[in-house]
Amino acid sequence: MKKISALLLSFLLLFSMMPLLAQAKNTNFWDVPRDHWAYEAITDMANKGIIDGYSDGSFRPNSKVTRAEFAKIMIAASGVQLGDKWGISQTFKDVPRSHWAFTYVEYAKPYLTGYKSGSTYSYKPDQNAVREDIAVALVRLLGYDQSKSAKITLLNQFRDKEKISYNLRTFIAIALDNDLIKGFNDGTFRPQDAITRAEAASLLYRAKLDEQKVVFPTDPTSPVPQPKPDQRTREVTDDFSDNQLKKWNSARGTGSWVVYDKRVTAYSNDSDLKHYLLPLQEKVNKDDTEWEIEVDINPVKTDGEAGIFFNGEDGEADIVYLTKDSLQVRHLTDPEKKETKAIASIATKLKTNNNLKIKAKDDTLSVYLNGTNIYTLQKVKWDHSEIGLYMSKDAFKQIPSKTTWFDNFTFTATKK
Repeated sequence: MKKISALLLSFLLLFSMMPLLAQAKNTNFWDVPRDHWAYEAITDMANKGIIDGYSDGSFRPNSKVTRAEFAKIMIAASGVQLGDKWGISQTFKDVPRSHWAFTYVEYAKPYLTGYKSGSTYSYKPDQNAVREDIAVALVRLLGYDQSKSAKITLLNQFRDKEKISYNLRTFIAIALDNDLIKGFNDGTFRPQDAITRAEAASLLYRAKLDEQKVVFPTDPTSPVPQPKPDQRTREVTDDFSDNQLKKWNSARGTGSWVVYDKRVTAYSNDSDLKHYLLPLQEKVNKDDTEWEIEVDINPVKTDGEAGIFFNGEDGEADIVYLTKDSLQVRHLTDPEKKETKAIASIATKLKTNNNLKIKAKDDTLSVYLNGTNIYTLQKVKWDHSEIGLYMSKDAFKQIPSKTTWFDNFTFTATKK
């Protein structure tokens, strides 16, 4: 444990590690005019010799930082002496020992976000570090995840709060409550936006006098305490990156479901089968007071015809799906019968990428499309417990060039 200015050190390397940095201090960057939103922060940090620009006189405020670079930032801030990489177990399948950032990622993983599919972890080192990544890292770095309680209601101020990853919302709330990161004037948080050098300078400027005690990792294999999860909540996620369907009950489904290029779709050689269902292994329990399902739907030369089912059992289910110009809420009685019972139809426009979410609380059902609530149904009877993915036979033409794909599935439920 060492007493340092944590944010100062964390972001100092961000600027020292960029290529072709100027050796001489330059505080008049031609690409940072006085009316730039981060002008004061960038200029102040440059005047103090904390950050530098590039040899061409620029600061490049919009340059992005990758997740691998961010791992190096965290470790350089800690002053930890890195051990032999051959003595460290590999955690992430996409960061092998041959990767330049392997040791940094392994030592920094207590502070970083990763991805899990089944028993496999990935880090996605070449993707840009995003704002929610930064918020999580700062909260963990400063120990707030152990000493502060989260005010989840702080997220309600953002109209894009649904885009904040479910598992990270507690961290984001703590970061906001402690002024580690802020939202934007338009009422958004933009959790998936890549972090820029200008944003890093602004964070550094606001926090430069905030001296904290920071605990840094000394052993990359040692477990790090995490905020205690809500024991009432369970979650299932699947990005289909393992090319398998271990979380799904294919035996109880209809149609043949296949994974291709980390996405899933369905087809059938049975001409009598009109509707394809893929149930999740996890079900909605009777004591669940609220639950939600979310999935990305990506039509490729089709009219969509795909979505989510719930209240399912033995081929009968309520279905919510997208068409070319509408969102349909209907009741399916038999997968071999094309006809379904209409419940609601909402005019929409199918996009190349569509995020569909269903939220249920007590007897109320709400449907969200691309973050916007477009339909709510009350006094819903939850007769059955199966949930999962739905596709009409019309959604499939040919794999992979003419079909509708699913990606990034999430199910969460909270019991009493």
